[in-house]
Order: sequence, then structure tokens, then C-alpha cells
Amino acid sequence: MVNKMIEENEDIECIEHLEGKKSKLILEDKECSFLKEKENPPLFILGFTGAGLIGTICTNELIKQLEMKQLGYVLSEDLPAITVFYDGIIKHPFRLYYSDEYNLLVSICEVPFRGTSYTDLARSLMEWALEQNLKEIITLQGLADRSKLMQEGDSKVFAAGEKAIMDKITKFEVEKPPKGLIVGAESAILNECLNNRLNGAVFLTPANPQIPSPEGSAAILEKIGEIYDVPIDTEDLIEQSNEIKKKLYELAKKSDKIHQQAQEGEEGTKPERFYS
Repeated sequence: MVNKMIEENEDIECIEHLEGKKSKLILEDKECSFLKEKENPPLFILGFTGAGLIGTICTNELIKQLEMKQLGYVLSEDLPAITVFYDGIIKHPFRLYYSDEYNLLVSICEVPFRGTSYTDLARSLMEWALEQNLKEIITLQGLADRSKLMQEGDSKVFAAGEKAIMDKITKFEVEKPPKGLIVGAESAILNECLNNRLNGAVFLTPANPQIPSPEGSAAILEKIGEIYDVPIDTEDLIEQSNEIKKKLYELAKKSDKIHQQAQEGEEGTKPERFYS
């Protein structure tokens, strides 16, 4: 795999491997150490699958809008056998991107990991972050809320993290949850931050675990844009959210009609066929 990559990318002078027990980060660039040489280390944002697909939607939007360059990818024995492709081109499901213009590093994972691999994965990524002299690590997560279906109004954004980074975040009207638990890959990342000199935080917003939440993702992206001066347009995401709500509303009406017809059928009236 590595030899093939070298043949297809003759300009690449450096291929860096950082291995855990089951995971491996491969950084491909002319200069593997260029991040650590920057006077101001980039912000590192990580997005994983989860409730509302908040992490993957947010990071995908950042990558697309800021025209970020792929810097490398992460391999793991615990990645499921799923292939991701865009416009017919296959891609690694766990990729790393960088924008020099906005001094931003983003990783996007579009498939779920096995829970037992979180610690090894987090340790590999955060050891690499330390080697690159990174300081601030942001994770993104949806707060599982099954009532978040047809709810109207703005999505609330919460944050939890270490004091050094929370002092910055809470100046921008981000709510601090009084108490709670964070689980999954995000918690493993934050625990690694606690164990070393990285400042970690998580942005959270309520989301139905079974429905993608462009609206919740837009709310988080707006806060990130405001805090870190990153220009993000959330109009398309909000339009997607409105379209999803409209479809869910129509589905709910159809479900009510089918339920009513079923009840009438039990009383002797034959229900009509109903197609979505």
C-alpha cells in the first residue's frame, strides 16, 4: 500500500507512521514535521459518527467549505469492512485534513469503530498531536435525545472541557452542562488530553440518535466559527434540516393515517392501501 502511494505521488518526500497496538496514522506530505515548526499551532477538530451524525456532518462541512487538503489517514484493525466513495472515487474512511490559511487540522471518521479500540486510537492520535506541538483539541458529539424529532427553535450548544479552554469558549454564550457523562471515541480523546499537556473540549447539542441533524451541526459550526474566527456558511445545513423536518412531518401524518385506518379495520372497515 505504501509503495503504491509513493509511486502515485512522486512529490511526496515523507511518509510518517505512528503506530498503536491496533491503529496506525499515516501522514503524507513533503515535510512531515511542518506543523511543529509553526509559531501558532493549529486547532485540531475531530469528528466521529454518533447521535445525529454531528461529528461527521460538522467536519465534512469544514473540509468542503474551507477547501482543506488531505494530509493523511488512519488505519485500524477495528475499522469495519466499509468502503467510502465520493463521485465514484473511493477514500479511506478515516482521513486527516489541513488548512494553512485557517490554521486548522480536521480529522473525519465516517464509519463506527468498535468500542474496545477507542483507547488505542485516542492514544495514537494524541501522541501524534503532542509530537506536532498542538495545544487545543476539539471533539463534537450529539447528545442522544429521542424527543428531538420535530422540535422547533434554535439548537442549544453545550461545551465541557479543561478550564484553560473553557475560559475561552464560555465567553461566547456556550452553555456548561452542570454534570454528565461523555462516552465513545470523544471521551477517549478527552481522557488522553487530561493525561498530558493538551487542552481538550467537546461541543455538544441534542440530537435524535436515529436521524441526521444538520440543524444541530449548524449550531455547533456557528459557535466554532465565532470562537476561532473560521468563516462557515450554515445556510445550506439549515435548509437541509428544514427539508428533513418536512419529510418527517409527512411521515408522521402518514403513520397517523395508517394507524387510524387499522383501528377502523378492526371495527369492520377495510383499510385502504397506502403507499409512501
